[in-house]
Amino acid sequence: MGKTYTKRLGILRRKDGLTHEQFVDHWMNRHAPLCMKLPGLRRYSVNLVDRGRFPHFDYDGFSELWFDSEADLTAALQSEEGRTLLADLPNFAKDVSPILSVETQMLWP
Repeated sequence: MGKTYTKRLGILRRKDGLTHEQFVDHWMNRHAPLCMKLPGLRRYSVNLVDRGRFPHFDYDGFSELWFDSEADLTAALQSEEGRTLLADLPNFAKDVSPILSVETQMLWP
Protein backbone atom coordinates (compact mmCIF):
# COMPACT_ATOMS: atom_id res chain seq x y z
CA MET A 1 0.00 0.00 0.00
CA GLY A 2 1.21 3.51 -0.81
CA LYS A 3 1.58 6.64 1.27
CA THR A 4 -1.56 8.10 2.81
CA TYR A 5 -2.45 11.78 3.04
CA THR A 6 -5.27 13.74 4.58
CA LYS A 7 -6.93 15.54 1.70
CA ARG A 8 -9.33 18.45 1.83
CA LEU A 9 -11.56 18.87 -1.18
CA GLY A 10 -13.27 22.24 -1.47
CA ILE A 11 -16.17 22.08 -3.91
CA LEU A 12 -17.11 25.60 -5.07
CA ARG A 13 -19.83 27.51 -6.81
CA ARG A 14 -18.86 30.82 -8.35
CA LYS A 15 -20.07 34.02 -6.78
CA ASP A 16 -23.25 35.50 -8.26
CA GLY A 17 -22.47 38.23 -10.76
CA LEU A 18 -19.08 36.83 -11.80
CA THR A 19 -18.53 35.43 -15.25
CA HIS A 20 -16.82 32.08 -15.57
CA GLU A 21 -13.72 33.90 -16.79
CA GLN A 22 -13.67 36.24 -13.77
CA PHE A 23 -14.14 33.27 -11.44
CA VAL A 24 -11.26 31.36 -13.03
CA ASP A 25 -9.02 34.45 -13.09
CA HIS A 26 -9.52 35.12 -9.39
CA TRP A 27 -9.06 31.49 -8.39
CA MET A 28 -5.95 30.90 -10.46
CA ASN A 29 -4.23 34.28 -10.09
CA ARG A 30 -5.21 35.44 -6.61
CA HIS A 31 -6.53 32.54 -4.52
CA ALA A 32 -4.20 29.75 -5.67
CA PRO A 33 -1.02 31.70 -4.81
CA LEU A 34 -2.44 32.27 -1.31
CA CYS A 35 -3.17 28.56 -0.97
CA MET A 36 0.35 27.60 -1.96
CA LYS A 37 1.63 29.52 1.09
CA LEU A 38 -0.14 27.22 3.56
CA PRO A 39 2.35 25.67 5.99
CA GLY A 40 2.63 21.89 5.65
CA LEU A 41 0.86 21.74 2.28
CA ARG A 42 2.20 18.73 0.33
CA ARG A 43 0.22 19.03 -2.87
CA TYR A 44 -2.42 21.30 -4.36
CA SER A 45 -4.61 21.10 -7.44
CA VAL A 46 -7.45 23.11 -8.93
CA ASN A 47 -10.07 21.30 -11.00
CA LEU A 48 -12.38 23.48 -13.09
CA VAL A 49 -15.73 22.12 -14.27
CA ASP A 50 -17.07 22.86 -17.73
CA ARG A 51 -20.70 23.50 -16.81
CA GLY A 52 -21.59 23.49 -20.53
CA ARG A 53 -20.51 19.85 -20.79
CA PHE A 54 -21.86 18.88 -17.37
CA PRO A 55 -24.95 21.06 -16.84
CA HIS A 56 -26.39 18.83 -14.10
CA PHE A 57 -23.29 19.14 -11.91
CA ASP A 58 -24.10 22.11 -9.70
CA TYR A 59 -20.51 23.23 -9.00
CA ASP A 60 -17.90 25.23 -10.90
CA GLY A 61 -14.80 23.51 -9.61
CA PHE A 62 -13.00 21.90 -6.73
CA SER A 63 -9.62 22.09 -5.10
CA GLU A 64 -7.55 19.32 -3.54
CA LEU A 65 -5.15 20.08 -0.70
CA TRP A 66 -2.91 17.29 0.61
CA PHE A 67 -1.43 17.26 4.12
CA ASP A 68 0.41 14.61 6.11
CA SER A 69 -2.33 14.57 8.75
CA GLU A 70 -5.60 16.17 9.76
CA ALA A 71 -3.70 17.98 12.53
CA ASP A 72 -1.42 19.54 9.89
CA LEU A 73 -4.47 20.59 7.85
CA THR A 74 -6.14 22.15 10.89
CA ALA A 75 -2.95 24.00 11.85
CA ALA A 76 -2.54 25.30 8.29
CA LEU A 77 -6.09 26.67 8.14
CA GLN A 78 -5.67 28.30 11.57
CA SER A 79 -2.38 29.94 10.60
CA GLU A 80 -2.15 33.54 9.39
CA GLU A 81 -1.84 32.22 5.82
CA GLY A 82 -4.91 30.04 6.33
CA ARG A 83 -7.01 32.87 7.72
CA THR A 84 -6.01 35.05 4.74
CA LEU A 85 -6.90 32.22 2.34
CA LEU A 86 -10.32 31.59 3.89
CA ALA A 87 -11.09 35.33 3.98
CA ASP A 88 -10.54 35.47 0.21
CA LEU A 89 -13.17 32.83 -0.63
CA PRO A 90 -16.18 35.22 -0.67
CA ASN A 91 -14.40 37.30 -3.30
CA PHE A 92 -15.03 34.66 -5.96
CA ALA A 93 -17.08 31.80 -4.46
CA LYS A 94 -20.75 31.81 -3.51
CA ASP A 95 -20.21 28.80 -1.29
CA VAL A 96 -17.72 26.05 -0.57
CA SER A 97 -18.51 22.50 0.51
CA PRO A 98 -15.41 21.04 2.17
CA ILE A 99 -14.83 17.30 2.37
CA LEU A 100 -12.03 15.57 4.25
CA SER A 101 -10.75 12.21 3.12
CA VAL A 102 -7.75 9.99 3.58
CA GLU A 103 -6.15 9.31 0.23
CA THR A 104 -4.22 6.10 -0.26
CA GLN A 105 -2.02 6.24 -3.30
CA MET A 106 -2.36 2.98 -5.18
CA LEU A 107 -0.84 3.83 -8.59
CA TRP A 108 1.10 7.04 -8.49
CA PRO A 109 3.71 8.47 -10.84
